[in-house]
Amino acid sequence: MFKSLLTKASIVLTFFSTSASAEPQVWLAKDHQRQFVLMGSIHVGNDALYPLPDVFTRYWPEANGLILEADIQKKFEMPPFDASTATRHLLPPKDIRTLKALADQYRLSSYSLLENPPWMTAMQLQLAQSLAYGLSPEKGIDQVVFARAQKEHVPVYELEGIEAQFRLLRSLPDHGLNLLQTTLNEWLLLEDELRCLLEAWQQGNGTVLTELSAQIALSDDTEQHLLTRRNQDWARQLTHAPQYQKGTFLVVVGAYHMMGNDGLPALLMQQGFTVRQLNHARPAQCEPAPLRQAINQPKTSETKKPAQ
Repeated sequence: MFKSLLTKASIVLTFFSTSASAEPQVWLAKDHQRQFVLMGSIHVGNDALYPLPDVFTRYWPEANGLILEADIQKKFEMPPFDASTATRHLLPPKDIRTLKALADQYRLSSYSLLENPPWMTAMQLQLAQSLAYGLSPEKGIDQVVFARAQKEHVPVYELEGIEAQFRLLRSLPDHGLNLLQTTLNEWLLLEDELRCLLEAWQQGNGTVLTELSAQIALSDDTEQHLLTRRNQDWARQLTHAPQYQKGTFLVVVGAYHMMGNDGLPALLMQQGFTVRQLNHARPAQCEPAPLRQAINQPKTSETKKPAQ
């Protein structure tokens, strides 16, 4: 899935790779009777994302389970939407014009986009952008590790499930209007940063990922819904759920769920686990736009923060 489901800025994780030798970040969280091997996921991808890091795949033979956000093969029938929540009723005219222009550019039906609630319209636009860059859900990390787990008869556990994810999206403030407006207003920025973001993920460069994430400015309420509260719930499940009390488990969730003080590694450390990163970041051959501007700014000048 995309920004709506996996990360604060999952739409910014759909890019091309320029370095096949890099490794995304992998953590090991353990106590006296269990261990979790954690890796951030990109939910759409291409062949350049593979193979996955050896520090992750070496745990496959002893894995007692694969833990994902959702079991992607479970069937779910989406309930009908209330017509009053349609994008056409909630999105300002200026943003509707932007939406229609993007729909024309990506050969989407503007009518369908405007009839859906804003959170779904945002997801459809994000998917269109990913496909245009040659990426597909079939090559996403989740799909690939799920297929391997099935092939090797490794049990698959889900932290919330597809139905819960759609309930989450439907409960977003203003039906996800902020999510859609961020998608529309940051579109050119996202296109400009696509290669940099994927490279940062592959190099395991959390500093660049965090900087890039900060550029996609969701509201505090939306961020709490999509990221912070989910991380806290997942950390509680991993700590206390009976199925995770003993053994080795591979945990693959959206990459930004791993970042910072509210990320899963940090939260598991707060729960008493010993946590360490199994590999090390490499310098990304790109820089976020604000960082480039700061570097190029003369030291004698005062840098003003751009208007939001």
